[in-house]
Amino acid sequence: MKQSNSGKLEIIQISRALAILFVLIGHANNNFYQEIGYDWFNVAQWERTGGVDFFFIVTGFMIYYLYNKYAGNKEKATQFLIKRILRIFPLYWIFTTLALIAPLAFPMLQEGYSMEVTLKSFLLLTNEPILSSAWSLTHIVFFYLLFFAYMYKPVIMKPFIGLLVGLTLLGEMNIFPFLPSCIFSISIVEIFCGALVAYLSIHFTNKYAGLCIVLGLAGYFLVWVHNVYSLTFIPLSLAYGFCSMLIMYGIAEMDKTKRNVPHFLSYLGGASYSIYIAHGPFIKGYLMIFMKLNFFDIFHPFFGLIMIIFLVTASCCMVYNIVEKPLVETLRRKVLGKKKVSQPVPHLLAK
Repeated sequence: MKQSNSGKLEIIQISRALAILFVLIGHANNNFYQEIGYDWFNVAQWERTGGVDFFFIVTGFMIYYLYNKYAGNKEKATQFLIKRILRIFPLYWIFTTLALIAPLAFPMLQEGYSMEVTLKSFLLLTNEPILSSAWSLTHIVFFYLLFFAYMYKPVIMKPFIGLLVGLTLLGEMNIFPFLPSCIFSISIVEIFCGALVAYLSIHFTNKYAGLCIVLGLAGYFLVWVHNVYSLTFIPLSLAYGFCSMLIMYGIAEMDKTKRNVPHFLSYLGGASYSIYIAHGPFIKGYLMIFMKLNFFDIFHPFFGLIMIIFLVTASCCMVYNIVEKPLVETLRRKVLGKKKVSQPVPHLLAK
């Protein structure tokens, strides 16, 4: 049965918030392991936890769900790209600049960077940017460029994107191992898989939404068990990606019915890009303060981990209120000549 994409994505607001908090928790644990040797369930030694995979699926879903109806509209395509640039780069540049100048005040944090590394980081032309927590932003920006091209010329871009995804999967199977990973990345495939879920959600009714969510969560649990016991037979990115697709397909169907979402979780969804960009520096800063205060000589590191997660989340929300939100509104007003966005659009990286 064909469906319209008129849903307001209330539950997906929650999934967006959970996805970015999942990433935050993983990065906080990694910092604890590097600085004081504390590793919750050995998570820091896993190749990946699945947070970023779910993040990619959510991003692809939201972009397709919200903007596919404008495919072939060149004016809307141009507006889409401008909004993405205004949304992503200013806040990213602010925190990248802070990461560059922080060692001047705290030399123990990091050595200096070469001009080449700095330029590549500012332009997101590297998988190892100065703001290390933003590595996935490179793939997301590449996806935005591809989606802009698709909106501009869908007839040409549909087969091109299909070829890109196909070659990337062949590269993952080592059939074409020579393909450059910066372009043929499994992360790009995951984002397009999110778009595929959006397509299925728009055009079909999922009668097994609850089952999809349960199977997806169970799949995540099995992969985590696989990680805890250091097994190697599951390709993690593919496993996490497939499980994330199941979860998102179930959530999307549930979102077709009007539901009340807790305001706090909806707010976290709106603040998710600030959390995404700012959480890395805040984690390092708070952990350094805790170490200076000898906090871990008195309390177990687990309590410190929980406290820092809450402190970082609160600090990132302040960044959203004080910096990101007014900055984006001002830039859009200046560049697009609009006092307000004509219709509310979910934030994350989809706005």
